[in-house]
Amino acid sequence: MNALDSFQKAAKNTAKPTPALDTLFIGLSAEVGELCSERMRELRSDRSALGREEVISELGDIMWYIANIADRYDMTLDQVSEYNQIKLIKRGMHK
Repeated sequence: MNALDSFQKAAKNTAKPTPALDTLFIGLSAEVGELCSERMRELRSDRSALGREEVISELGDIMWYIANIADRYDMTLDQVSEYNQIKLIKRGMHK
């Protein structure tokens, strides 16, 4: 099992049984908002630069929601990653 699939399995195991899809999407939005809010504080000089640990933590929370949303659509994170790698390659060919 690769790292993405392992993460997805762990994320699913820590979610409530069959979380509502709307809850997952709203939670994802909230986590992205938290990451953006941290960046805004940094830009306004309310705090020093975001630390690596804070960024990793917020991105991990975002990944948790993405993993559970993908699962609800019967997709693995590995499939999502492969699909998007192909998309990026195609975009690079058109530049």
